[in-house]
Amino acid sequence: MFMYATLFKSFALSILILGASATAVAAQEAAKPLAPTASTQGESATPTFFLTLTESIDYAQKNSYEILTAQKKIEDARWQLTETGATGLPQITATAAYGRQDPITTERTTDVGGAGGAGLGSNPQFAAFLGTASVNTFNAGVTLSQTLFAGFRIVDGVRLANINVGGMEEGLRIARQNVAFQVTNAYFTALRAWETLELDKQNLKLIQEQVRIAEVRLLAGTGVKLDVLQAQSQMIQLQQRISSDLNAYEKSKMSLNQVMGRASDYPIALNTFAEVKDQNPDEIESLKVAIERRPDLQQLRLQKELNELNATIQARAVWPTLSAQVRYALQDQAVVNGNSNNIQNVNYSLNMNWPIFDGFAAQAKAQRARKSADQVQISLDQLQQRVALDIQQSFMDIEAARDRLLMSRAGIQLAEEGLRVSQVSYKEGVGVMLDVVNAQTNLQQASNSLITARYDINIARARLYQALGLDIVDYLK
Repeated sequence: MFMYATLFKSFALSILILGASATAVAAQEAAKPLAPTASTQGESATPTFFLTLTESIDYAQKNSYEILTAQKKIEDARWQLTETGATGLPQITATAAYGRQDPITTERTTDVGGAGGAGLGSNPQFAAFLGTASVNTFNAGVTLSQTLFAGFRIVDGVRLANINVGGMEEGLRIARQNVAFQVTNAYFTALRAWETLELDKQNLKLIQEQVRIAEVRLLAGTGVKLDVLQAQSQMIQLQQRISSDLNAYEKSKMSLNQVMGRASDYPIALNTFAEVKDQNPDEIESLKVAIERRPDLQQLRLQKELNELNATIQARAVWPTLSAQVRYALQDQAVVNGNSNNIQNVNYSLNMNWPIFDGFAAQAKAQRARKSADQVQISLDQLQQRVALDIQQSFMDIEAARDRLLMSRAGIQLAEEGLRVSQVSYKEGVGVMLDVVNAQTNLQQASNSLITARYDINIARARLYQALGLDIVDYLK
C-alpha cells in the first residue's frame, strides 16, 4: 500500500508540474493575436489588411498567370482574325530602283558614218550602248492586286478565326472560374481553422475554471485529488490542440496568399461572415443551364465546328482561284550630257489558277478533318455525362452538409445541457469530475461538427456553381 501511495503522489506531482508549465505556454499562445493589426520591427509597424472573399478572388484573378496567359491568347487570336481578313482586301505594292552606269574609259568614239559629229558616234543612246557615256536609270512601279474568287476559302478562314477567338474566350472563362473556386476553397479552409482555434480557446477557459473549482474543493476537503488530475489532464490536451490549431491557421493563410499570387507571409485578416448564397436551384433546370453555359462544353462545341469548317475548306482546295491585277510602270533612262528616254505604261491582267488534280490530297485532308470532328463529338458526349454526374454529386453534397448542419446544432444544444447538468451536479457534490470532462468533450465534438458542416456546405455550393458554369463571385455574401 505504501508503494502504491508513493507512485500515486509522484504521478500527481508530475501532472501538476506539466499542468503548470502547459498553462504558462497556453497563456503565452493566447496572448498572441490571431490576426495581428501590426508587427513591430524597431520603430516601424506592418499593418494587417482586412480582406473579404470577393476581394480575394478579384485580386487573384488580376494576378493569376493562368488568366494572364488566357488573355494573351485571346489577343493573339484576334490578330490572327485581322491577318486572315486582310487576304481578301486589295493588295497594293510599290517598287522603285535606281542605277548608274559609268564608262571605264573616257576616250571619245570617232564618228565614221557622218559629218560634223552628226553620226552614230555622237548619238547619246549609241554611246550609252557602247558604254562610253554615263547613264542614270530609274524604274518605278505600282501594282494593285485583288483576289476575286478563292473558293470561299477567305470567307471560311475568317469564320475559322472567329471560332478560334470564341474558343480562347471560353478558355479565359475556365481559368477565371478555376481561380475563383481555388480562392474560395482556401478562404474557407482558413476560416475553418480560425473558428476551430477560437472554439478551443473558449473551451480552455472553461476547463481552467473547472480545474480551479476542483482545487478549491480539494482544499476544502469536499473533493478528491483524482478530480483535479482529470481536469488538469484535459487542460493539457486542450493546450496541445490549441498549438496545433494555431499552426494550421497560419498555414492556411499562407496557402490563401499563395493561391492569390502574393507573398505567403503577407499579413491578412479574414471576414468571418463570409458565405456562399444558397439559391436552391432545381436539379433538372440546373443541368440544362450547365449544358448551355459550361465553358468547357462550349469549347468542345466550337472545336467541333472548327473541324467541320476545316473539312469544307480542305474540300474546296481544288476550286479555281481568280485574281485581277493592275500595274503602272515608269522607266526613265538619262544619258549624261545627252538626252533622256522616259517610258510609262499601264498593264491589266486577269489570272486564274485551277489545281485540276492534286492526287486526292484535298479529299484526304477533308476526311481527316471530318474524323477529328467525330472525335470531338465523342469527347463532348463524354463531358456532358461527367457534367451531369458533377451536378448530381454537388446536390447530394449540399443536402448531406445541410443535414449535418441541422444535426450538429441539435447536438450542441444537447451537449450544452449535458454540460450544465454535470457542472451543477459536481458543484452540489453529487457528481464527479469525469462526468464534467466527458460532457465538455461531447460539446467540443458537437461544435467541431458544426464548424465542419458550415465549411462543407459553403464549399459544396461553390462547387455546384462552378459545375453549372456560373461565376461564384455573383453568389457571395
